[in-house]
Amino acid sequence: MDLGDARITYDSLSPLDLRQSVDVLVDDLGEDLLQITCANGDIVDVGWYPAWNEQGRLRVVAVRGQDWEAPVFSARPDKDPQALLQALRAALASLG
Repeated sequence: MDLGDARITYDSLSPLDLRQSVDVLVDDLGEDLLQITCANGDIVDVGWYPAWNEQGRLRVVAVRGQDWEAPVFSARPDKDPQALLQALRAALASLG
């Protein structure tokens, strides 16, 4: 995936195989899975909410100006690599 001027600043997601069942992955599914930071400081963040919970879901948000209370983009993609990739692309585009 082309990140343009953004860079990955935190990544505990890449080592995970999202095709595995949640009960296998649950101990690794926390609120902080991936953070992408744009050159201007905008952020795309991926987490699992609620953390370490088999009933949780992925959440992708795009945050402008550190305003975590009002993200410019928010999605809850399925736990599927392609769905997550699509949400990441949309989040980055929303910061465009």
